[in-house]
Amino acid sequence: MTRSAALISLVLAAVVAGPATAAGVLAGSWGNDGGCAGVKAGYQDSDAYIVLTAEGIETYGSGCRFAQQLTSVLGAQSLTSTCSAEGEAGTTIETVVVTNKGEDGFFVTIPGLEEMGPLQSCS
Repeated sequence: MTRSAALISLVLAAVVAGPATAAGVLAGSWGNDGGCAGVKAGYQDSDAYIVLTAEGIETYGSGCRFAQQLTSVLGAQSLTSTCSAEGEAGTTIETVVVTNKGEDGFFVTIPGLEEMGPLQSCS
């Protein structure tokens, strides 16, 4: 009986932790020069502003919130996202692809837009 209880506890822990915890949630803010300057200043002060976090990506006039948290693993991750843009009513659901190229930084692709990157750590 103890063995079964231990197995059930292990399965429940894995379900609660989820894949993002196992892979390591992306820590901090990542951006281009304008994005990191905005993070340090505490506000957006450039049209070139791009900031990526585990929760989403934000540019000067638009942003996307990920349905799950971005992890720090190498390679590409496709994330279902709710996106909005300044001057447009409502939101859209998009598949955002975030690619971690290690020392080369992160690159983000949103359908209909040019690839954004490289995005480096703002720390």
